[in-house]
Amino acid sequence: MKKIITIFTAFLFLGCNSSTNNKSNSTTSENATATTPKTEEATSGSGGSEISVTLTGGANAGTYHVSSKETTCSEGLTSDHSFGNQYSEEGKADNELSSLQLIIDDKNAAQKGTDNFSISIGFGKIMGGKTYSINTRNKEGSGKATYSNTGGSKTVVIEGKTVDGVVISATIICKKIMTPNGIQ
Repeated sequence: MKKIITIFTAFLFLGCNSSTNNKSNSTTSENATATTPKTEEATSGSGGSEISVTLTGGANAGTYHVSSKETTCSEGLTSDHSFGNQYSEEGKADNELSSLQLIIDDKNAAQKGTDNFSISIGFGKIMGGKTYSINTRNKEGSGKATYSNTGGSKTVVIEGKTVDGVVISATIICKKIMTPNGIQ
């Protein structure tokens, strides 16, 4: 029961995560049919995360980047060897990255690459915006998650494809990690 309360509290804390956007740029081409690369920058601090997402296909095709001064990464909250990311930011336009949720069941297996993960990337409104998801456990899309711990930060790279054929490439660089024992 204590572990469930810890997990709920951690996700409640992470769900309240917010970042401040200072600048947002969008580039479009006359021949483009969807949004092309878009960069978002937020105030960054020593405890946050750097999140980069590239979508190939779909209404939100393009490249996105956010810097969160809040801790968005976690280890050991959903199981002993799990890794997670919970980035959400309210007030985003339909063409802006507003959320990236990730669960890797076994970060040790992910050091060699694992196909056991779920990721959800949202745009616009947190509830009701456009979402691109892969959940390999339920055979909803396919892909690989790779975890590394180098240079004082932990990095996760996701490469995969949704059931609708949208290719997701995401990189999360974590400067701090939330654990059952606090932020490290």
